[in-house]
Amino acid sequence: MNSVINRRFSKALALAILAGSLLSGCDSQTGGEKEVKFVNIQQVVDESGLATQQKTHLEAVYKSLQGTAKQAEELYKTMTPEKAAQVRQADAKALDAQWQIQLQAARQVVADQVKKSAEQYRVAHKINVIFPVQTTVSYSKDLDISKELAAQLKNEKVTFAEMPKLMPKVAPQPTVKTPEAKK
Repeated sequence: MNSVINRRFSKALALAILAGSLLSGCDSQTGGEKEVKFVNIQQVVDESGLATQQKTHLEAVYKSLQGTAKQAEELYKTMTPEKAAQVRQADAKALDAQWQIQLQAARQVVADQVKKSAEQYRVAHKINVIFPVQTTVSYSKDLDISKELAAQLKNEKVTFAEMPKLMPKVAPQPTVKTPEAKK
């Protein structure tokens, strides 16, 4: 009876050792450790000067759109009040849509520049992945590379889209029929 118990115990012990060795192998990394870093995108944009460049560009866009609105106001004076109200509303929608387009385009240019810089940093420092801190629940602050990326971007000049060229909508003027000269 003792021999049966000893055999079962030996088999169980052997299985436990085998399972333990197999499981411990899952934790070992054969390709080296994977390096992960984190970046605070807003901090990088602010500290690098990209936010200032974006603000300057958007201020110029706003002035341009306001200039178009002023031109339109002069045209409205030549229209009937009803027609001026219709055209004013259409122009306001067009100007607002153009502002939203320019705002989104400027944000995208800045985001693309940060991504490009992060990719260069990742490759140069042999990092496997860089996550934004905005989507991270918890991380060690020593893994944050925001200051390094901001410094890398400090002298970068981004190129924004050209200024929008809008013309106010001009209502079709009624054509005045002139009597033809008799021949």
